[in-house]
Amino acid sequence: MFGLAAGIVADRVARWLTRRATVRVRGPVRGGQWAMSGGLAITHGANDAQKVVGVVALLLLASGEISSLHAPAWVELACGAALTLGTAFGGWPIIRTLGARIVRLRPLDALSSQTGSTGVLLGATLTGAPVSTTQVVASSVVGVGVGKRRVRHVRWEVVRAMLIAWLITVPVTAAFAVVALVPWRWLA
Repeated sequence: MFGLAAGIVADRVARWLTRRATVRVRGPVRGGQWAMSGGLAITHGANDAQKVVGVVALLLLASGEISSLHAPAWVELACGAALTLGTAFGGWPIIRTLGARIVRLRPLDALSSQTGSTGVLLGATLTGAPVSTTQVVASSVVGVGVGKRRVRHVRWEVVRAMLIAWLITVPVTAAFAVVALVPWRWLA
């Protein structure tokens, strides 16, 4: 919900700021996109990587490899590298969906979504709230589509499919974990 609200607010503010702009605003908008892409990448790593680092540190503590719940530097680096490689090589279908399938994004729309998403992820990271970057960005893109007062241009069937996937992911993975626990206990 914060991503949706941030997308709406950022889009309305950006449209108000550029209401009398000429084509010369294209350069600063592109520069802003580069800056917000960097901010989004940093906040993505800061929020998503810390969850994986915590799980690995817990496993290391449980196995007696470390004596306190403080992750070694190599764990942080490995998790950051894995997140970077996973996003670089496996993130293109998500990027295509977010950039074109939900609503058609123009440069100012993309800047609004990136700004709103970065703000939400930064706030979540600073407060220690574990959030999904994909869900924040996707809801921000929907917010931008709604914010430009063209609700009919949002492809609601894509949004509905994403919501269903988000809702079933946790219970399905929990069921798989329970099923995997039986042979694991037998082997251990």
